[in-house]
Amino acid sequence: MDAIPLSQGDLRWIFPEVRDPGTVRGALSEADAQVRALARHLGLFPGGVGGGLEFHRVEGIVVAGLFGAAEAEGLAFTAELYFPRRCLWDLRWGPPWEVTAEVMAVCDQVRECGGHILAERAETFTTPLEAAGGLVEATAWLLERGITEPPASWRSRDGARCRGATP
Repeated sequence: MDAIPLSQGDLRWIFPEVRDPGTVRGALSEADAQVRALARHLGLFPGGVGGGLEFHRVEGIVVAGLFGAAEAEGLAFTAELYFPRRCLWDLRWGPPWEVTAEVMAVCDQVRECGGHILAERAETFTTPLEAAGGLVEATAWLLERGITEPPASWRSRDGARCRGATP
């Protein structure tokens, strides 16, 4: 899978028939700035996780999703915009587009389970501009949660006490 920064990607990978690319890119740039602000608040530096929004593309497949994350102190704040698929070989384009955001505790078990979701939101959209606006709202939601509640407080909510993944 390739990770391509928002500034270097093509909106048509997610929105093949976008009619107002400048407006959509403007909204996505706002979401990108919010991911970067959260990363800075958490003490992360550009270039790693928290370096802004990225297109994730799989070789040989034209389509992509747009993802952003900031990870620190055993927490992951993530946002994504994509079009849902029924299976890996489903090459349908949106609409609909789905936007999700999560605050997740990283599992600390030897055989980790993938993480424990502490807060989440998801919404479906029918136009590229609505989906981009939804990503702005989702990243603002993450930024607010990351700024107003310290990581230790989030970690204290992790009551999963999982036993790790089973083979």
